[in-house]
Amino acid sequence: MNDIEVPKLNTNDTAYVLVEWLAEDGQPLKEGDPVAVVETSKATEELYCEHDGVLHRLVAAPADCGPGDVVAHLFAADEDRREFLAARPAPAAAAGGGGRFTLTEPARRLAERHGVAPDALAGLGLRVIREGDVQRLIAEAGPETHTPSRAQRGVAAAVSQSHQEIPAAFTAVVVSAGPALAAARELSARTGALIGLPELLVAVLGRLTARFPLCYGTPTAKGTLLLPTAAHVGVTIDVGKGLFAPVVKDAGEQPPAEIAGLLMDFRIKAMREDFRAEDLDGANILLSLNNDDDVLFAQPIVFPGQTSAVALGGVRQEAVFAADGSVAPRSVAVVGLAYDHRFVNGSTAVEFLKAIKALLEAPEGVSDATDR
Repeated sequence: MNDIEVPKLNTNDTAYVLVEWLAEDGQPLKEGDPVAVVETSKATEELYCEHDGVLHRLVAAPADCGPGDVVAHLFAADEDRREFLAARPAPAAAAGGGGRFTLTEPARRLAERHGVAPDALAGLGLRVIREGDVQRLIAEAGPETHTPSRAQRGVAAAVSQSHQEIPAAFTAVVVSAGPALAAARELSARTGALIGLPELLVAVLGRLTARFPLCYGTPTAKGTLLLPTAAHVGVTIDVGKGLFAPVVKDAGEQPPAEIAGLLMDFRIKAMREDFRAEDLDGANILLSLNNDDDVLFAQPIVFPGQTSAVALGGVRQEAVFAADGSVAPRSVAVVGLAYDHRFVNGSTAVEFLKAIKALLEAPEGVSDATDR
């Protein structure tokens, strides 16, 4: 007999939800077959069989679980499974008539958003609970309270850990955005992709690892820093379904048009809440987008496991005096850098920002994926 254990799916969560079984009790499975779907605060991930065998499920979906929990057994043959079942003690009779139920997906989201307790759901006495059933419970409960979603609880954990462990500093520069905006328009017309400052900034960050490795490092428990081999840029996305930071991997090898396609895919996944773990893992630097027109700048947190977070503010117009005393408008944006002061000093932070500024103000080479 082999166990099917829940693996550690990310660095932030200690609790997951097994939302769906993909195989039935007693079903023969092969190594590599998908067996269940597990949801973290940010993504869903399939569990796979690591051995051939006959499945015996130990928990009913949906169920809370955590890293290392055994959720099923795999038996070499169905006869072994039957012997296992025959040897188990009979379950005690339930005093209240059971309490197992299945939530539809809209009902689950509504219950989570309003903090409806499992006991209250079980008290409905229904085998299948729909959105209308949850709405009735909420209406009967009296004053409403807010319970953060799983995604928001994941954000809370990362923010709390960052503030507790990382002595962050912050600095910012003003970038003349006109050249980058013009380059983005030209690239959009030439490639058909929707390219703007965020896409160009991801491309810029992909090209600076060799010059500023400390800004892309990964801290270790020994107080050392693992240096990068490539730039993997996490980009914040929030479309009203929670904050996510999917990763543009090997950003230095991708032209802005490819980056634009990836970011569009990420926005669609955020709307559908359809991220996979591999979409969100592996970043070694963060780009925090706060680029609404009215935003001057924002100071992001440095995510645990990283040393730097770059922030992009909104584009605005400012007056510039020419040498002859005349005044002309120009488009500018503030680019900021939050950094772990244990590894990155202020002088390095300023030089890093100046390099970003230089590439955005002269972006001709950024459209070439091989440019460094």
